[in-house]
Parts: sequence; C-alpha cells; structure tokens
Amino acid sequence: MIENNSIDIDTLYIHNAITEQILARIPLNSSKKEFKFHIKEATLAEISANSIKKSPLIVVSPGAKKIITVDSFGLETKHSIVDSLANYLLTSTNQMFFVYDKIIFAQDNPRAVLALFDSLIQARDELLNEHKIDLTEDEIGILKYQNKARAYSFLMFYGRIMKKYAPTDSFFNFIENIENNNIYTKSLPNNVLYKYEIQFLREKDSIDSIISFLEYIEEEAKQKDIQEFLKAFYLKDVMEHPSYWRKHEKLFTTNTVKEAIQRERKNAYAYLFKNATNSFFSSRKGIKGYDFSATKLDSTKIKLSDLKGKLILIDVWATWCGPCIAQRPNMLALAQKYKNNPNIAVLLISVDKSIEKWKKYVKQTNPNNYGIELIISDGTSKEFGDRYFVKSIPRYILIDKNGIIIDANLPEPSMALEEIIRTELQKM
Repeated sequence: MIENNSIDIDTLYIHNAITEQILARIPLNSSKKEFKFHIKEATLAEISANSIKKSPLIVVSPGAKKIITVDSFGLETKHSIVDSLANYLLTSTNQMFFVYDKIIFAQDNPRAVLALFDSLIQARDELLNEHKIDLTEDEIGILKYQNKARAYSFLMFYGRIMKKYAPTDSFFNFIENIENNNIYTKSLPNNVLYKYEIQFLREKDSIDSIISFLEYIEEEAKQKDIQEFLKAFYLKDVMEHPSYWRKHEKLFTTNTVKEAIQRERKNAYAYLFKNATNSFFSSRKGIKGYDFSATKLDSTKIKLSDLKGKLILIDVWATWCGPCIAQRPNMLALAQKYKNNPNIAVLLISVDKSIEKWKKYVKQTNPNNYGIELIISDGTSKEFGDRYFVKSIPRYILIDKNGIIIDANLPEPSMALEEIIRTELQKM
C-alpha cells in the first residue's frame, strides 16, 4: 500500500540493495493504492524516486505486505518490525566505530576487535530471538544472516585492508563461521568471496588466474544458484572496487576479462557484470579517452578535446571524500610544479553534487588557482564515471597529447607518480 503526500514524485522504484536490480516500478499518478509484484526469495532492498535516491533498508519477501509513505521527508515503510531490525543491524555495526574507536583504530589489538564484534553478534542475536514470533521464516532467516554478515564485513575490512594480515594469520579463523551455501548469501555476498580468497591462499599461496578462482567458487558453493551469483558478483566487484581485491587486481587484463566473460556468458546473473565490463574496456590503456565536458569556476565549459596536444593529469575528487581531501595538498603541489609547463595540464575534477559547496571549498583551499579546477556534478553517476570507470575516489588518470588513455588508475600523488609524468613528458 502507498501513502503518497508528495506532488513531486511520480514513480517509486524498489531495487535490490546489493545488485541495484529494479524489482518493481510503482506509478504514483495511478488511482490505485495497492500494488503487487512477484519475488522469488527474501531480498534486502531499497526504495528510490526521482528526487530521493535512497531510503532505509527494507526486506521484501514472497507474500509480504508493506505500507510505504511518500512525503517531503523521504520514503519509508510503516509498522514494519523486520525493516526496523534490518536497519538496526546496519546502524549498530557503524556505531561500533565511534563507541570503540580507540580499540578498533588506535591500537593493534586484533583479539580485542574480534571479541567486540563477537559480543555484538551475540547481543543482536538475542534481540532477534525476542522478535522471532513476529517474523516469518524468511524474515528471521535474512536477519540472522545479516547479523553475522554485517560484523564479518567489517572484520574482513579490518584484517584484509587496514592491517593487511596474511591469509594464514589466525585473525581470519572466524571464516569458519561464514556459511557457504546459505540461501541469504546474496544479501551480502562479499564475505563469502573473501572467505574463498583466504582459503584459496592458505592452500595455494597465490591466485594465478581469474579462471582458477571462478573454478574454486564452483567447488565451494554447492548450490547452483548461489554459485552462479557469486561468480557474477566477483567479476563485477573486482572491476568496480579493485582496491578491495589487491591480490586479484593485476589478473584483470583486457584478455583475461574477455576470457572470463566468454566462460560466464550463460550465467543467469551475467547482467551484474555487463556494465562493469563495458566501463572496464572503455578505460583501458591505449583506448581513446571519453571527450567529457566540465564546468570551470567562472561557469564556462571546457572539453577534454580542447586540451589536445598536452599531457593531461586528472584528479577525480569530491569535498565529501576523506582520502581525496587528504591528498589534495599533494595534488595542488603537483599542479604548482607544472603551472608554467605548456606541455601538461592538471585537471582537478570534482564530482560533488553541489556546485556552490565545491566553489566555496576550492576558493578556500586553492587561492592561487593552481591547475584547472572543474566540476562534473554527480559525475560518478554520469557517463564520465562510467567511461572512466570511476567507481571510487580519489582516482588519478593520465591521458596523452592525442587523447589516448595512458593509465586510468594511477598511484596517489607521490614520487612514483611524478616519475610516470616525467617519462611521458620526455616522449613529447
């Protein structure tokens, strides 16, 4: 049922929170107030509309009924215990970072971190059991899975990315508690894939090819549907978030990706990696760079092709991006270094939504106007983001004098980056 108090929204979309696949389109200009759509299994979802892009999490499952309110404050479901619990599982995990920040971030104490999240899982499990009588089997199943998965997701980030522990480190022994073939795996699949990575590396020391890892997924995931989903999600996720897959990133070349796509062409979930592969190929070395248009501080436009004949260094950033802001002084120092060199242009491209916020920040941080400050509003969601495969920022891109991509995934500002630039300038 829809309760619509907004005249600015004509269509609601219910989409899978993980894959972003649209599950239902609901026209609000219809006289109907009740709508039905088919769904095969319990799914974690979100509601979106033209002017409101995200809602709190909702759990949709066969036979479930929802009351969705639409007003100037946003989109939400009413009187739904399962939805409230799903959002609690998400927010309570995030709250751990603030409440226990000194244990998690300020000390190297993995045992304490593991104990914290074990206690969180236990406390939340007790809460879920209290509400079990009010939930369907599907609803309690997906919530129980989410309880562990949310905690393990952070522990994977902590061990794999923050601390860079070796796969053999005992810290990762919690992977024994990650279920391989739970039907709710698709509501947060990364943990299972990370588990497979750790197991694979414990057995074989290194991952030698994409195909070998796909084969490993097939060996471990016994249910065909989960197996197909995990393979497709793996291909999508490594291409879109390579920094989370450091041991796989270099395996993804034009030829190996083509091989993997051919292998998985009949995969029921091939749509998951289709857009990612298109963007991947368009951002490869040697490909003609997409001729984007961006806005300068004085509101005039500039295109990439306007700078033909110059080596072009691009910094894709945003005012809300912590790592971008941390690197901005280094990027501005590079722009200052090359300010009088006619053979190179440094483009500082913001993907902020708010032009005014961007202008204010630029004037505060770059009063000497080093480089060329530009904005492509909400650029990660537009063709610019797709064609240059900007799925995370900061992103550093180098384009040659003829508009050909040299590298669309450069290292952060450093001596290594300066050496790459110096080498390319010598070729001109």
